[in-house]
Amino acid sequence: MDLKETEISTKEAFHGGFINLHVETVMLPNGKTASRELVDHRPAAAAICINDEKKMLLVTQWREAIKQLTLEIPAGMIDASDVSPLDAMKRELNEEGGLKAEYWEKVAEFYTSPGFSNEKLHLFYCDTLSPVANKLDLDEDEFLTAEWYSLEELKNLLTEGKIVDAKTIYAISVWENMLLTGSEG
Repeated sequence: MDLKETEISTKEAFHGGFINLHVETVMLPNGKTASRELVDHRPAAAAICINDEKKMLLVTQWREAIKQLTLEIPAGMIDASDVSPLDAMKRELNEEGGLKAEYWEKVAEFYTSPGFSNEKLHLFYCDTLSPVANKLDLDEDEFLTAEWYSLEELKNLLTEGKIVDAKTIYAISVWENMLLTGSEG
C-alpha cells in the first residue's frame, strides 16, 4: 500500500519571524481528504560540548511554551548570515557558553517533530574547548545560565524527569554511546 499523502491545496494561516503556519488539504492513500496544520521552521544546530573533565555543557532557560525552566544542550537557529550549520553552532557556543572548540564532528541531523513541523536539527560533538577572546552577546530576548554535568549526573537528572527536552535526551544517549564505544573525539 502506498502511504504517501498528496497535497491538494495550502493556505498560510500565520507568517512570523522564524515560523510560519499553514493548513494543507491532502489526499489520503484511501482517496479521502484531510487537513494538516503544519509549521515551517528554520533549521537549527545543537552541540554535545564536552570539557576536559568529561562533563557536558547544558544551559538552563525559561521555555514559555511549557511554562518551565529547561536544561538543554546549547542550540540555536541557523541564520541567513551563517554559511553552514556548523557556523551557526560555533556562534551559539560563543554566545551561550563563551567558548570555542578546536574539534568538531557532525553526529546527526534529524527532524525534531515531523508530525507537524519541518524543523531540521544538525547535531554536533565538540571538545578541546577554550574561552573566546570576544564573547558574543546573547539575543536581546534570551536569558540563560550554563553549567557542566557528568554523565552520571545527567542520567540522574533524566531519571528524575528534570531533563524534558528531546534533543538533549538524544544528545546524552549519543554521548554515552560514544563513551562506551570509545569513539569520543
